[in-house]
Amino acid sequence: MNRSVSAMCLLALSAAAGPAAAAVVIDNFTVRPNPVRFSGGYPPQVEIEVTIKDRGITRLLGCELVIDFGDGTPEVLQSISDGGTRKATLKHAYSKAGVFQIVVRGKPGGGGRACDGERRVAVKVIDETPPPEPAPPKEAAAVSASCPPGWSLVPGSQTGPRFKCRADRPKIECQGGTKYFEQDGVIGCQ
Repeated sequence: MNRSVSAMCLLALSAAAGPAAAAVVIDNFTVRPNPVRFSGGYPPQVEIEVTIKDRGITRLLGCELVIDFGDGTPEVLQSISDGGTRKATLKHAYSKAGVFQIVVRGKPGGGGRACDGERRVAVKVIDETPPPEPAPPKEAAAVSASCPPGWSLVPGSQTGPRFKCRADRPKIECQGGTKYFEQDGVIGCQ
């Protein structure tokens, strides 16, 4: 009789230990591509894959987990069904460059079973978008257009909105040993 009591106690202990050993754990967690780059003006998108496994159970149990993308967006609750695939795949787009810590951890949502464990992966988001070409200075265009016809901008005379114009040299050919002159707005040969 003593042996049957011992056997019943062993059965009771193994039944009590069953649920602890039956926990579903986060097995693997990958992020692709990593690093990820901005391309053609579109935000970079990563694919996240989480796989789970049972601890010593032949029946395929599912669980619930939560994913924090590390960029301030709301966490995502992901359920993996009993008897279903052993993984969850989802995508996430980042709106800015930086290094973000993605965390996957068990969390029951609507009364489900939480996955055991926590996994972390740092994802690097790179922005290689070239800076925009600088626009030509507006002052230079306005300054060169400010000289009246027959006058030219004096090179190097621009300082902000200030500038100097010089009269274009007229085509006067001086003859008889005279030379061209210009003084106080008067031109001639002497």
